[in-house]
Amino acid sequence: MLGGENVLYYILDILIGLVIGFGIGYFLRKSLAEAKIKSAEEAADKIIEEARKDAEAKKREALVEAKEEIHKMRFETEKENKDRRNELARLERRLLQKEETLDRKTETME
Repeated sequence: MLGGENVLYYILDILIGLVIGFGIGYFLRKSLAEAKIKSAEEAADKIIEEARKDAEAKKREALVEAKEEIHKMRFETEKENKDRRNELARLERRLLQKEETLDRKTETME
């Protein structure tokens, strides 16, 4: 039979084991929670970095598109100006021809 003293030691051992078990469980749970938090923070940082890179890429793409649009507009404007100059030159030649024709008619009438 077990003596009263031995039962007390068993109960004390069980209580100490429970306290140690709860302590270990608490620290394990805390460590796991901290690891999850760290993992979540790293994932958030990665998402932020990817978003920043994506924004930079879109910004560069928008700048390229804007430069292309400016170049296109400049080309079209220069073409329109050239066409206008050509039309003015054509009209000037036509006007000169009419003046010359008129001058010749005037000379023949005199």
